[in-house]
Amino acid sequence: VCGNAPCLKNEIFLVEGTVFAADAAAIVLYSHGIKPDAIFTDLDGATEEFLDMNREGTIIVVHAHGDNIPQLRFWVPQFSGPLVATTQSRPLPNVHNFGGFSDGDRAVFAAHSLGSASITILGFDLQDTNVDPMKRGKLRWAERLLALLEP
Repeated sequence: VCGNAPCLKNEIFLVEGTVFAADAAAIVLYSHGIKPDAIFTDLDGATEEFLDMNREGTIIVVHAHGDNIPQLRFWVPQFSGPLVATTQSRPLPNVHNFGGFSDGDRAVFAAHSLGSASITILGFDLQDTNVDPMKRGKLRWAERLLALLEP
């Protein structure tokens, strides 16, 4: 599972196996010749490359949270390949709740829920101090939630 912290570029050589990307990490991977198997996104980092990857078979795992309705209306109809919907509340038919809070930890929870034998996390910097207070809070929640998956 690849996050979008600046350290991902230095860890690209470690990427192998099934690759889940958290939002804009997909662009970093794609620019290095790696097409993610799935992109976990609430669409705030979506680009035309997401459409290209989706046409090439990358699963787009779209998270709806209420604040992103305009992005959902704009992007979702454009995806012609595989698409999965997620929520952080009670799942509905064809809408899944794997767990997690941010794009990155949702990808880790999905890998865990789907029965991954092991999960390697790259491009995550949960201690990043160079982010705004809102992002810092999200990183703290991600850290708490990921700790729930540790053996």
